[in-house]
Amino acid sequence: MKRTLSFYRLALFGLAMFVLICHAFAQNPPKFHVGERVQFDNLETGDPGRAEWVPATITNVISVKLSSTQSQITYEVTLDPKPGRLPSVVQVSQRLAEDGPTYSGRPNVIGFVRAAGGGNPGANRAGNPAGGNAGGVHYDRLHVDANNTVLADRAIIDCEPLYHQPPAKGGPPPVELVKQLIRCSPGYEQPSAKGADGATTMDITEFTPTGSHRWDPYNDTAFGGTINSVVYTYKVKFDLKSYYRQHNQLDSGVEQVFSCYIQQPERQWYCGRYQALKDGQRTMILVK
Repeated sequence: MKRTLSFYRLALFGLAMFVLICHAFAQNPPKFHVGERVQFDNLETGDPGRAEWVPATITNVISVKLSSTQSQITYEVTLDPKPGRLPSVVQVSQRLAEDGPTYSGRPNVIGFVRAAGGGNPGANRAGNPAGGNAGGVHYDRLHVDANNTVLADRAIIDCEPLYHQPPAKGGPPPVELVKQLIRCSPGYEQPSAKGADGATTMDITEFTPTGSHRWDPYNDTAFGGTINSVVYTYKVKFDLKSYYRQHNQLDSGVEQVFSCYIQQPERQWYCGRYQALKDGQRTMILVK
């Protein structure tokens, strides 16, 4: 009789454990969806009094099939990036995201993810907007050729013809020629090396001629001019974007002064950076 009772208790215990396991992996429809703006508890506390809510986006909902009747859902949550930084990406189970660490036994446990409007009360110690609607996560698409060379999102300027200019005439250079020479200056627009990344584009948004002056050996040190050489200067505002496999880097609103002059003995126009005025705003963009 005692053996029968012990077996009965063991069977009940096994059944209870099975029910608990099934409940743990019970497939409830996901509360959050791809592209939805949310807030994430950066400390993953599950405590409404200690949570540090930061704006984020649901960027993937991953479903793993455990058996013919059970599956497990994991959210990919991408936090809004800080200026000049890449966004952080975390993965959190559906249970922790929606219900929090319920096994802790604490009262008032909350999930690690809440709606962008602030569905759960919590502190905002990170200094982010309470609603989390500003910002967001942006992705660029990776473009490669047959050699696995990373490409820019537009055609790169062909600089070769600029090395075979006809002899320069007197007076300032043509505006379009100046813009092309500036873009082809070292460190600006260029393709990736074969099989590599690092392609860069330069998009000029503002272009202003700022005058000319005779060659000054104390300031115009980039070339060996003569007393008759004339240097033309231009204030240029532009966006510079570099392309890599994991991320892209955009510097927008850069302002610099470029100088152009006739290079001897080829008698061809040459342009290069003359003065830096303003650093642009840097944005790091994830690539998919």
